[in-house]
Amino acid sequence: MSSKRSTRSEFGEPVEPTAARQHAVLAVRRVWAGGIPDFEEWGFANVDTEPLIIHDLNGARLFYDFNVKVKKRIVGVVRASADKAVGSPVISLQLGPHRWSVDDATEGAMKEVERSGARTDATETSLVCYCYPKIAVRAGGANTEAGPASMLFDVSDLKPVERYGADEMEGVSSYSFLDEVAIPEGSLRRSRWEAAESDLEASRDAVSEDLDKGTAPATLQPKLAPRPYHRLIPFYSSNTVKFAPRCNAPEVFRLYAQQTNVYCAVATGQMILDFYKYHFDQPTIAAAMGTGAYGTSNTGQVNGYESLSNNGLDATYDNTAAWSEAKAEIDANRPLKSGIPGHARACAGWKRQNITLIGQPPKRWLKIYDPWPWNANICNGGAVYWEDWDSVNHTNFIYVRHA
Repeated sequence: MSSKRSTRSEFGEPVEPTAARQHAVLAVRRVWAGGIPDFEEWGFANVDTEPLIIHDLNGARLFYDFNVKVKKRIVGVVRASADKAVGSPVISLQLGPHRWSVDDATEGAMKEVERSGARTDATETSLVCYCYPKIAVRAGGANTEAGPASMLFDVSDLKPVERYGADEMEGVSSYSFLDEVAIPEGSLRRSRWEAAESDLEASRDAVSEDLDKGTAPATLQPKLAPRPYHRLIPFYSSNTVKFAPRCNAPEVFRLYAQQTNVYCAVATGQMILDFYKYHFDQPTIAAAMGTGAYGTSNTGQVNGYESLSNNGLDATYDNTAAWSEAKAEIDANRPLKSGIPGHARACAGWKRQNITLIGQPPKRWLKIYDPWPWNANICNGGAVYWEDWDSVNHTNFIYVRHA
């Protein structure tokens, strides 16, 4: 047995869907009660009882995706943990539904297996997070020559997943979230889980109403988002990038999908460059960043921002990304590139919970504009979500500022 497996048995513990859903419901009601602008409807929404089950690359259950609905309309998706080793019971709150179809991806994967000539009869399928947050369909079967076999196909383009390692450049890669991100921080993430369980229990004790009701009563707000000290301290503080940082201007940062499966850094660059009024298509940005068949280097990204702006912008690479640094950039009304293993996204907002149980650190989130899933039409792909800072491994930031 490998050391990773033995470590997982020490720290990992599966979470049942019903338990995960309780954390999801609390997260949905709380962002509504806290008055975060993106979640005005969520206090009146229902959280589906049956989640979409997403596995880790190592085969264990990793996430449960719960649809959030107002009547029959999906207004968001809560990604909850299926294993306590992840640490954060709720990973992210996505605005709007998934922009990919489980049925279409599964059917397409089965056809790709047949078309591959690998002589593998697909007998079962599952969804796999192969490079957070990217999802693939795993088609398993029995190869007549080599025995048991499986293939991974990205749900957005059905291309096979072939490159492995969290240390690959941002573009095309795959790795086990549990083995390479969660398990190495086992004791720390376990303590976060225990703190979240205490928070859930305390919230239940404070609320006499049923959190699971489709219509949240107004009496829930002060109980889920209390404001002590004569309301001087809000339950949440937050900020997003604005068109102009004066006169309560609205948020204007826009999501673009990556146009190929390796263009995550390119699409992130397009979002940020557009904010600064440097308008280029993705092939032009890819050429400036030196994007290759497997992705884009961070050096290439820095060079691309500066060359495309004729040095009107200064790009700085930071491989010691900290939440306070992201907050400082957003407070200065500057979006930034957020790097995680194998993937690039744009960040244009922060949120912090100011009131916690005694002895617990404040919860923190970033508002992520993720260019995955890819789509040839940049307006029809990607995802926007609020992501728990402590749930993922932040490998780097790139700050883009006026020179």
